[in-house]
Amino acid sequence: MAKWIKVGVAQTDPKLAQLEHNMETTRRFVQEAAAQGCLLVVFPECSLTGYCYSREKDVIDNALTVGSLWTTDLELLARQNDLYFVVGFVESSGGKYYNSVALIGPEGIVDTYRKVHLSNLGVDNFVSPGDHELVPIETPIGKLGIMICYDVRFPEHSRVLALQGADILIHSTNLPITAKTQVDYLLPTRAVENHIYVLSSNRVGMENEFRFIGLSTIFGLNGEAIAQADSESETLLVAELDLEKVNNKKVFFPAMEGKPVHHYNDLFGARRPNLYRKLTEE
Repeated sequence: MAKWIKVGVAQTDPKLAQLEHNMETTRRFVQEAAAQGCLLVVFPECSLTGYCYSREKDVIDNALTVGSLWTTDLELLARQNDLYFVVGFVESSGGKYYNSVALIGPEGIVDTYRKVHLSNLGVDNFVSPGDHELVPIETPIGKLGIMICYDVRFPEHSRVLALQGADILIHSTNLPITAKTQVDYLLPTRAVENHIYVLSSNRVGMENEFRFIGLSTIFGLNGEAIAQADSESETLLVAELDLEKVNNKKVFFPAMEGKPVHHYNDLFGARRPNLYRKLTEE
């Protein structure tokens, strides 16, 4: 695993049920990220299919199957540009439908993740929740944990990924303008409480009656915005991350302002899991 890694977060304006348009946007941003030396690029939730479907029939008609032609095209794109990227889509599998993302790299489809916590909005009204165990995805560039949009509201989700050694939390999302609190509070909190980088890719523009807030952000280990997009533009954020720092969960606190004496707290070592059993009760 590389110590330092350059990453990209793409803020795009997907078009509902327009796969080829959205594929072309993906190609453009992957190529731009590769030109800047990125090894990982994150796209928004449902970046290939759009999100705000109001009829089940439209969800079914526009769902994608992993292993079909679009997969082949994106696998080639990853090989040609020698990087990894995460794209969102409505997935059809085994007669069910999911709000999914795929991690694609030079070796092909590395893994897919299906949204676990579904909101009462858009495609989430017509799909099944993912039920797979939450584990980071191991890659040559690091261990990647994934959340989709509403998943970030559940701190257990990011914590279980961090406890298993995730280096980066990927957050593909479609946040409307009413959800700014997630950008201001929830996402930086997930970074701070787990001492981990968070890459949050949101979309811009309108879809049906919904306007999206953008503000895609790369969050540092202390919750600071290393890079942040505006609320209107398609753009690519780029930052260099020191993954070695993520593995050190002994977090530094200055004892007194202006004094050289410091304290280190063991963020994960101080946990008391025996007191948290209610978290895992049905």
